[in-house]
Amino acid sequence: MTNTATVVKLESARRATVRVTRENACGDCGKCKGCPNPREMVYVTAKNPIGAEPGDQVVVTAGTRQILSLAALVYLLPVVLFLAGWLISGSLWGAAAGAAVSVAAAFGVNRRI
Repeated sequence: MTNTATVVKLESARRATVRVTRENACGDCGKCKGCPNPREMVYVTAKNPIGAEPGDQVVVTAGTRQILSLAALVYLLPVVLFLAGWLISGSLWGAAAGAAVSVAAAFGVNRRI
């Protein structure tokens, strides 16, 4: 995935906060109006190997493998742990505990990244 971004501020000599326009998933907002904020601005901390300065336009990329693994963490892991908790404990409380663990893991990974 490749997007054009604007450098907002420098975090360190090797990292910068950039502003990226979040694109919608389907690419055709004009027809369905299904996305609540199709052109939302997102602020991301990114590596800055070229020494870009605030105000510079840069191209940011994210690998497909990274995006798919994060999507699996956010969408698939809660379902798997919900079912595992339900099967192991035999109750809805166990299932809810499994789902809660996966949500906590997703938040932890999000903070780390």
